[in-house]
Amino acid sequence: MVTEIDAPGSDDRLVVSGAAKSYGRPGAQRPALADVDFSMNRGQFVSIIGPSGCGKSTLLRLMAGLEHPDTGSVSIFGSTPAEASAAKMIGFMPQVPALLPWLSVLENVRIPLKVNRRADARRRELPGHRPPGTADPVALLTELGLADSVRALPHQLSGGMQQRVAIARAFATQADVLLMDEPFSALDEFTREATQDQLLKLWQKLVTTVVFVTHSVSEAVVLSDTVVVMSPRPGRIAAVVPIDVPRPRRHGLVEAKVLHDYQDLIRSKLQSAGVSSS
Repeated sequence: MVTEIDAPGSDDRLVVSGAAKSYGRPGAQRPALADVDFSMNRGQFVSIIGPSGCGKSTLLRLMAGLEHPDTGSVSIFGSTPAEASAAKMIGFMPQVPALLPWLSVLENVRIPLKVNRRADARRRELPGHRPPGTADPVALLTELGLADSVRALPHQLSGGMQQRVAIARAFATQADVLLMDEPFSALDEFTREATQDQLLKLWQKLVTTVVFVTHSVSEAVVLSDTVVVMSPRPGRIAAVVPIDVPRPRRHGLVEAKVLHDYQDLIRSKLQSAGVSSS
């Protein structure tokens, strides 16, 4: 049974149904995911948390169409991941910024706009599309505090600045869904919190659907509408926790008791699933 995070029409939901995935040669396979079910609404920010090796990144790659489930299915607003990816409905942001070192900040952000120019026409043909468009790269970089760095090369930027360039690039095509795989894990705490705030401002402004993989309980609570807790390998959905806290959640609310209560609840769900949480 699909664990639903609300349930409007299929054209407005990202749905994973009975997904399983194993790796290795026949007879020596290691299961990464087993019977994963959940769905989420368009426009939500959902975080996935669980121990290392539980299949969080694998699940994200199934959603992105980079891999295919052995059994089960994934639907991106009524389309397959392959169809959605071909139409630039999906943006994928890995753990490292992966900027091209010979291109300027602005040129790196413009890359998605130059690739697969026929994608807008494909997006119009899909059942769950929204009107395709692009966000102005300079405006995105300005929103992220990088207006003075548009001509800089990646090696001239700090790690946090490089990650903000990657965020701008991910939002550039106004993809329907943005998949983020622990994008802030290498940042120091202060830079991480500042970058989280900037991500949320862009998400709310551009109304993008976000699936965010993290190991941080506090990060998941601050960012998310809903937190999905996964069990150890083979990964399964152990719990779905809605975060009913008004936004914005910073500016004095970060230390509020209600957020700590949600953190404690998620840690208890992790422990119930057999995970030691810090």
